Amino acid sequence: MLARRLPRALLAASITCWAVTLSMLVVQRHNQFDTFDFDLGIHDQSIWLLAHGKWFNTVCGLPVFGHHAMFAYYALVPFVWLGGGPNLWNVLQVVALALAAVPVFLLARDRLRNEWVALCFGLAWLLLPTTGFLAWETIHPETMALPFFITGYYLAATRPEGPERQARRHNLLTAAFLLAAVLWKEDIALACIGMGMVLTFRGRRRFGPALFVAAVAYFGVVGLWMVPHLAGDTTAYTGLFGVLGDTPGEMVRTSMAHPSLFFQRLSDNNWLSYVWQVYAPVGMLPLLAPVVLVMSLPMMLINLLTINDFTWAMYYHYQAVPIATAMIAAVEGAAFLARRRMVLGRVAAGVVLASALVTSSMWGILPFSSNHDLGWWSPDDDPAVAGWKAALERVGPTDVVSAHYKAVPHLTHREVVYTFPNPWIRSNFLNDPARFVSPSEVTWLVIQDGTLQGKEEMTLSDLLARGEYGDAQTVAGVTSYRRLLP
Repeated sequence: MLARRLPRALLAASITCWAVTLSMLVVQRHNQFDTFDFDLGIHDQSIWLLAHGKWFNTVCGLPVFGHHAMFAYYALVPFVWLGGGPNLWNVLQVVALALAAVPVFLLARDRLRNEWVALCFGLAWLLLPTTGFLAWETIHPETMALPFFITGYYLAATRPEGPERQARRHNLLTAAFLLAAVLWKEDIALACIGMGMVLTFRGRRRFGPALFVAAVAYFGVVGLWMVPHLAGDTTAYTGLFGVLGDTPGEMVRTSMAHPSLFFQRLSDNNWLSYVWQVYAPVGMLPLLAPVVLVMSLPMMLINLLTINDFTWAMYYHYQAVPIATAMIAAVEGAAFLARRRMVLGRVAAGVVLASALVTSSMWGILPFSSNHDLGWWSPDDDPAVAGWKAALERVGPTDVVSAHYKAVPHLTHREVVYTFPNPWIRSNFLNDPARFVSPSEVTWLVIQDGTLQGKEEMTLSDLLARGEYGDAQTVAGVTSYRRLLP
């Protein structure tokens, strides 16, 4: 009995250890003022705004649901009323990432009929370089969706044997998990469209097509109509795709009309290197289950067709769906081998675990990884922290502030906060002057000395020379300025 429970106990212990370690690191990162306006500041202000019946996010300059359809943020609203903020959101995301190892384990156990083999996949999930980076990056809705998405796939791909009533309950539970995943962000619907296709191909002739139709409808209404409609002329995708267009829909139309632009962009962005970064940590095993990879194909193409290298880097939330699908496909690839010879499936599980361990050591940021001490995780002795704290102590709870991007995530529990030089020089998605409060309403400026350049530095100099701001306090290289003129 003990031997049978040992794999589960080891997985539980690993999940707990991973979650505690990464939670401590990400909390320290935020407390050291090493988190940013984009994106922690955006998400924290969005949750705070929803908790207070407000809608316009001043950090990014878009309505909350004009940025993305993050309806699941309403589930976090009660925590705001209880005093929750960035550290809580970041810890919840770490826990979500850690718990995603559970459905990975369950799927592998179902496919390979051995809990020790399944344990290899659960541990590999925790070791993946990108999993650690997702925890480091702070809260993002698509990352929060991962445990729901992977659980939805596990349930959808494992039909229970029994009476029709039991099957209906199982399908309802599956739909509930997938709906929860989609409510975190509209992009997850693209993966659900692919999942519907995969399930249909594998014989789920009713649930598969139903999921496909529902996901297409959701993405069409929410992703292609509601979000752009609320955003107005400028969306979160503006400028990402260059000549291919300003939205994923425009990108698809341009690529179909001018395929040479499509293939040139893939070549320019070194798509082979991108595929290697996604699949190497799981031993390239996903290539044995190509049908499953349909679930991540839309997101991988969106990532590869931008003109910004951060969308195809392994460090950021853009890889949430691709790595989740890669892990699912790795399990299915091992099952493919096990159906030929059981020992091949077990060898494949070992390869996945070894690949995750090696790539984590080489590319990751876990405590044993080579990158751990290279600045990803903030040291706990930064002297600037005293300066940031001293500046924030001067700012009232409802004051309008324009601040350095590192200070913004600590100032987002208010209706109006900007990243300097907004609102004097409009940036981010704030292209419409009507979306700003008057610059005269900005009560405080919080600036880290020596970080401004060009027009930003000239703007600050002009404001000080005109006497609009003064009463400066400088502590540890951080200066706060109070508005003097009404």
